[in-house]
Amino acid sequence: MLLVVLVTLIRQNFIINQFPGSLVTKQQIIDQNISLNQALNKQNKTKMIELKAETASNMEILESQARYRFGLIKDGDIYYQINELAPNSADNP
Repeated sequence: MLLVVLVTLIRQNFIINQFPGSLVTKQQIIDQNISLNQALNKQNKTKMIELKAETASNMEILESQARYRFGLIKDGDIYYQINELAPNSADNP
């Protein structure tokens, strides 16, 4: 009886499941996936840096336009308004 079970297990593992070969194939697939994930992570980091740079640049442009067009100021800014100079009576004879 034990001999039948042993033969069945050996047949199942080595003939049907192709035991040693399937491990090598699966390890190669895992290695490919790991290298692909590393490449994608590197691309993601690059894209995030580009996105942060674009966002900062766009925010500076947006802030500049808001200040120029609408006269908006940020918290902590001191607002100075310069009016035209009125003629000084001492300068005019």
